[in-house]
Amino acid sequence: MISFPDTIISYKHKSFQQHLQIERFYFKTYQHIDYAIYKQARIQHLKNINENHLLNPLIDYLTIYQPKIAVFPGSFNPFHKGHYNILQKAERIFDKVIIAFGENPDKNPRTFPIPYTIQNRQIEHYTTLLTDFIARLPYDVTVIRGLRNSTDFHYEQNQYRYMQELYPKIKIINIFCDKMYEHISSSGIRTLQKYNQHHAYLLD
Repeated sequence: MISFPDTIISYKHKSFQQHLQIERFYFKTYQHIDYAIYKQARIQHLKNINENHLLNPLIDYLTIYQPKIAVFPGSFNPFHKGHYNILQKAERIFDKVIIAFGENPDKNPRTFPIPYTIQNRQIEHYTTLLTDFIARLPYDVTVIRGLRNSTDFHYEQNQYRYMQELYPKIKIINIFCDKMYEHISSSGIRTLQKYNQHHAYLLD
């Protein structure tokens, strides 16, 4: 159950553009909640406070509106500053970015906790193929792949061919991290952890 604090008073004597500003505020405030659940709850709330049909145009708009949503997948063991750099860039392109923690059978189980810094985003976990996870989402998404260098690019290019065959509708964009983060890797951090020299690369 999502509880919204706004009332019809919040919308009176405001333009439609100001109504949309209010909606953008709530969309960001509740971005940790899956959009399908959020949308249903938000529209129902607006219907409940809709005196004299004032909010009809806004409700109609939200009913058909589809935000640009991305999924940023990875094993993220740990989710480090390089990943966060990619996330911030993706959030300048998309309205919402879901962080999807995947369990890779070729890698060790995740041992690092999810950083507090990202816990206000929607976080999902999956143990299937990424394409299966994407296909189950009830809305359209774009997959974000973070790259450090040309080696990462060639690897992701091959992975894209597999994913395209498994799920032809998949959409992927590659985002390069800033140069100051291109040497950071989760495996490198795990090695440094053995010597207690890894903290500088982690998020709070």
